[in-house]
Amino acid sequence: MKRLRIFVLVSFLAALAGCSNSFVYNQLDWLIPWYLGDYVDLNREQQRAFKQELRVLLRWHRSEELARYVELLDGIEADLDQPLAAEQIEAWANHALAAYQRIEDRMLPIVFDLGRDLSDEQMADFIEKLKDDQRELEEKYLERSDEEYVEDTEDNLAENLGDFLGRLSAEQREVIEIAAASLLRFDAAWLDERRQWNTTLTRLLQREPGWEEAIMTALEERDANRTESYRSAYAHNAVIINQSIADVLNLRSEKQDRRLRGEIEDLRRDLRKLIAQGD
Repeated sequence: MKRLRIFVLVSFLAALAGCSNSFVYNQLDWLIPWYLGDYVDLNREQQRAFKQELRVLLRWHRSEELARYVELLDGIEADLDQPLAAEQIEAWANHALAAYQRIEDRMLPIVFDLGRDLSDEQMADFIEKLKDDQRELEEKYLERSDEEYVEDTEDNLAENLGDFLGRLSAEQREVIEIAAASLLRFDAAWLDERRQWNTTLTRLLQREPGWEEAIMTALEERDANRTESYRSAYAHNAVIINQSIADVLNLRSEKQDRRLRGEIEDLRRDLRKLIAQGD
């Protein structure tokens, strides 16, 4: 379901851009590194250096990325003028994933700079938090029955679409119900891959000479190292989710269409305001 949040009308892009209002966007210097703030207690000097690097990242994001989001919203709204196909939903998701990748590419050097400055105790705390998170996720997701898995998937998909469309019709809910029942269960494969990645990261974060380059290489190889069963299940589920989103959107009422286009316009207007603010 992580990918689902990217599919539904660039909600992921909206989060990255802080589209709810200018205040949120201008506080991204603490929102972006949430994982570091939760995982590592930084001293005053580390916080100062980190914030300075984030200011540079935010200037880049405002000057180069926000206009891309506006273009994507324009394209999505144009797509809504005709019946949607699963391929169009996939294209929206690919744009969102590319935006995430661009931010990650810019963020990694900043994280590496901080990583070099962390004490052994801070790094040990970071690694322990990764392990704690893994245990919590496994307890939360793996203990579900198959029926609970389908129900959770159905609820998540309906909630995400409902955020943009409002109350869903019985026919739209039926599309979601059928889709959720058709998905292959993916939580065990996802958590197993995540566990293996954390093991790799834990080893590399011992910070032996060349550790930064080793992490970059591991990141580049992460997709290639995923199992065939992981890949096939992911691809199967992506096709079903893409199609179900297209079908639900194609079934939208006039009222839902007005709400959907209004949500898009609100996002676009906030993005343009942020762009106009400059530095």
